[in-house]
Amino acid sequence: MQPALLVLIPALITLLPAVLSNTEPGLPAPSNVHIDSYNMKHIVRWDPIKVKDESMPVMYSVKFQLIVELRELCVNITETECNFTEKILPSWRGKMMVWAELGSRRSEWVVLPDFQPSTNTIIGPVNSLNLHSHFENLAVDFSPPFSPIPDVLTIKYNLLYWKEDSEKKTVNLTSSRTYVLDNLERNTNYCVQVYAYTPDIKGLMSDPVCKTTVTDNTYIVVLGCVFGVLLIVGIISLLVIPERPLHQAVSKIKNWLDGPYRIPPHVLDYLEDPPPWVQQESTQNTLEEQQCDHISILHLDPYQDDHEEMRPDHSQSGSEKT
Repeated sequence: MQPALLVLIPALITLLPAVLSNTEPGLPAPSNVHIDSYNMKHIVRWDPIKVKDESMPVMYSVKFQLIVELRELCVNITETECNFTEKILPSWRGKMMVWAELGSRRSEWVVLPDFQPSTNTIIGPVNSLNLHSHFENLAVDFSPPFSPIPDVLTIKYNLLYWKEDSEKKTVNLTSSRTYVLDNLERNTNYCVQVYAYTPDIKGLMSDPVCKTTVTDNTYIVVLGCVFGVLLIVGIISLLVIPERPLHQAVSKIKNWLDGPYRIPPHVLDYLEDPPPWVQQESTQNTLEEQQCDHISILHLDPYQDDHEEMRPDHSQSGSEKT
């Protein structure tokens, strides 16, 4: 055995350079591998691998290791990121794995710690935070940071409000996205902030939004100004827009006033040839006037009879004297 080994050793030493020359060194593993998860949008990123041979690109692959399954998320891509938002469920929990490949050269796997979307994502600030002042009240409304996911993420909200130079007060809104802050001081500036949270995640705080509560007179004046502006705009639009009925009516009146002034044709037809019932009524009135007797009214003196009775009868007195 020993003489045989002694014979083979020189031959192996002779073949060793050839074997080493055909062996390609491995690629370095991707560096700075991390997951950016914001509002349930998930992307794994890494730094590109630099190689001397640029005749062919470096290819990357990403897999997600579950307990009993290895799911391929991105395979043989040249980009240095992989969006896997739609490729795993929010409740899944596993390890992210990334590796590189160039021809027959491969890198080691880079394995990240456990990741679960519904637990490890970052919840951003709420959207469209608005305040509406109503006397001593402030109505607050906003939009969620992302679309709710039923049965997976139960999002609640905390509202913080304060007036100038005073401490903040907190209101738990549960799932409601509207709230009315009442019994506030009038003509006072209040600020509001809101953040969303889940049992496992506290979301980012929104920027403060401030509003001054108004007094009764201020509210009435503002309402009157708004109503006046709307009324003026409405009247102008009715007068200016050609398609509006008021504009058409004003145009017709203006054209009629500009002359020439003429009796409408239908009125002329009515006067020249009245309807039969009008002619018949006119004839009856004429006949009735002809059949009526004329009555003369005389002036009577009510004292005439009395004077005649008191006047003496001169004829009789003369005969008696004779």
